[in-house]
Amino acid sequence: MRDETVGQTDADGPPRCQKGESNKTMHRPVTRSCSAILPLLLLIAIGGELLGQPDLEELGRIQVKVQKVVDANMESCVAISDRRGFGSGVIVSPDGLILTAGHVITSRNRLEIIFPSGRRAQARSLGRNLSIDAGMVQLIDPGPWPAVELAEQAPERGDWVVSLGHSGGFELGRKPPVRTGRILGDRKGQFVTDAVLIGGDSGGPLFNLDGQLVGIHSSIGDTIAQNRHVPVELFRQHWERMYQGDVWGTLPSLVDDHDEPEKEKKRASKPRMGVTLSRGQSGALVNQVDPRGPAHRAGIRKGDRITRFGDEQITSADQLIELISTKRVGQTLDVEFQRNRVSYKVQVRLDAVID
Repeated sequence: MRDETVGQTDADGPPRCQKGESNKTMHRPVTRSCSAILPLLLLIAIGGELLGQPDLEELGRIQVKVQKVVDANMESCVAISDRRGFGSGVIVSPDGLILTAGHVITSRNRLEIIFPSGRRAQARSLGRNLSIDAGMVQLIDPGPWPAVELAEQAPERGDWVVSLGHSGGFELGRKPPVRTGRILGDRKGQFVTDAVLIGGDSGGPLFNLDGQLVGIHSSIGDTIAQNRHVPVELFRQHWERMYQGDVWGTLPSLVDDHDEPEKEKKRASKPRMGVTLSRGQSGALVNQVDPRGPAHRAGIRKGDRITRFGDEQITSADQLIELISTKRVGQTLDVEFQRNRVSYKVQVRLDAVID
């Protein structure tokens, strides 16, 4: 979920985002339409993990298919807001059932669903299986609603996929950015693709080239070429229990047992700083502070502009959101901010998102 309450981005809490400034431009929406898909496909084909490099003629055919997928499913890709942050979801039935990532719906509060057109509707959270990061939401307003088709067969390694999601949170006048990539394999039951995700994409849809839903965005891996998605098949296995409203499981660690065993593993809890940020500003402008949160305890207030987080110079709200999601609950970092043109430096100890 994108912060609006910072640190709840998923591709926010346990999910890990890329580190540092070098990949910063890769975290921006890739395209607002399909007009730039062919160059993007070419880049992926050249930089893929030896999955075979299609020629320009084949890439052209793929581009046509991607355009059809986007045209057929764009309006079903919704933003989900709990009034603290944004995530994504996709409608899968005319009566308004929405699939999303489990960590996107962390409370029983009413949710607001925002369509790419800007239309808004009310919804309630149903159940979620946090162990696989799967969740369900139900629109309250009557339908029929635009729904996507669920795939009957899982994609295979090397298959092309299309990713939609409200990257960085809902933005009026901007359609969900389109990204393409290929299935690289699986990890702990989740698909791994090189279809780039950023904060706010969590819970969004992953389609095959027939326009069928094959997965739901879960988290960002160690690099931009390792993005994780919950297979539709796992939703099917736990469908009835989630639909009935059950909540169970815990979000898994994103660190393999054999990865850096000498270091503390990332905790399942999502770290947060407890602020709401304004987009489109230099630095990260604070427009709301949770009075129970870490930022408030450190002395950060509404109107402050965060300029440095740990060792990183902050140039945008999205950058800060992504950096927080790479940290762990309980970690203490130096934070610099400006207030009335005066610079301050404080220490902030991140706490966990309250479920």
